[in-house]
Amino acid sequence: MSLFCKKILYSYCLFCFFIALWGCIKKFDQPETYTGSNIQANLSIRALSELHIPGNAEKLTDDWIITGIVTANDATDNFYKTIVIQDSTAAITIRMDGFGLSADFPMGKRIFVRLNGLWLGEYGGMLQLGGAVDRTDPAYPELLPIPTPLFAKCFIHGSKEKIPDPLLVHFDELKNTMQSRLITIDSVELVPGDTAKPFADVVNKATVNHTLRICNGGSLYLRTSGFASFAAVKTPRGNGTITGIYSTFGSQKQIIIRDTSDIKLNGGRCFGNSSKQLYYQDFESIAVGANFMLTGWKNLAETGGQLFSSQMAAANRYVSISAFASKQSLVTSWLILPPINLNSTASEQLSFLTKDAFDNGATLQVYISTNYDGGLFPWKAKWSLLKSLISKGAVSNIASKWTASGSISLNSFSGLAYIAFKYEGNDLPDITNKKTTAFQIDEIKVMGN
Repeated sequence: MSLFCKKILYSYCLFCFFIALWGCIKKFDQPETYTGSNIQANLSIRALSELHIPGNAEKLTDDWIITGIVTANDATDNFYKTIVIQDSTAAITIRMDGFGLSADFPMGKRIFVRLNGLWLGEYGGMLQLGGAVDRTDPAYPELLPIPTPLFAKCFIHGSKEKIPDPLLVHFDELKNTMQSRLITIDSVELVPGDTAKPFADVVNKATVNHTLRICNGGSLYLRTSGFASFAAVKTPRGNGTITGIYSTFGSQKQIIIRDTSDIKLNGGRCFGNSSKQLYYQDFESIAVGANFMLTGWKNLAETGGQLFSSQMAAANRYVSISAFASKQSLVTSWLILPPINLNSTASEQLSFLTKDAFDNGATLQVYISTNYDGGLFPWKAKWSLLKSLISKGAVSNIASKWTASGSISLNSFSGLAYIAFKYEGNDLPDITNKKTTAFQIDEIKVMGN
């Protein structure tokens, strides 16, 4: 056989080999797009809780599965190594030996829990789900958290859903079957001794219980961990609603909030809610025709050397300020009230009256500070502007009527607070840039409930 024929035969055999090899290669179907687990619950949380014998701990050995939506986690560290899930029948707290659980178990996430091998137990009568039981002290067995290596086996992640609406309950409706439920209680307030106090002991990382009382009777505890990110925040002083996870410890009824947005205590208190005057000044006792002076007040010039003065018109006394005739390129002046204690009341409101005269652009504004030291340099402190109505527009004369400031809420402030009127103007040679507006102030009042 010629060399040419041998090459043709070799090429043909090689071609047949590859065709046969190709036919032996198994064809795989394209995998289907993942659309979530097909796992289904076969036990309700209420049915699970009914398996528990009070004071006992039960190991779960059947292939039961519960499902629920996460209503609380460790996002603010007020729920330590814990998540709470809730279905349409009940809710349960799950102890988990891990940190940063909120990343994998965010609120609103549906979770399926395989119960085989887990334990039902309690802490102070509060039912919980855990990974084991420590019986070192037989009289007080301790439910241990589910170990991290078991998370993948025990938990199947579902879709993100709407967080269940909290159940609005009255105090006399609270019962053990509501344990771990997301609830809202209305007409509630902290007792006076627990208002304007840190939510917890952030220094010693200690849990603190504050007493909540309900207007129509009853009380429970607001429980906050010393590790909570808001532990140092001051408790509110008003009345309103509180939302959180219902808990019990022995005979104590408790509520645990997820963050401070769960508390909306902005209304007037129902216990002793008659309006109380915290401060009032009508200036009728001041000496007229001089720089204003009154015990406890500060009348200070930051720039320009101008002070508030004591004036009288139509038998009415008031204080006044203007940059007129100062010949200063900048005039900044402060008039500061004596400190007002906002800790013992709620829903505080400030009001006052003003008039403007020969308005050409100078400004008068009112501020509040809780870190001013009462000294001679208020401009070094932190001040918050308070929105108010200030007289404006009397260009060619003095305003004919006093302008009421409106009721200015001070409810978001606590402790000793200073209120200040700040004037800013100038007396430049150029009349087009001159700002010498005069302002008059009277009838300053702070009320609280």
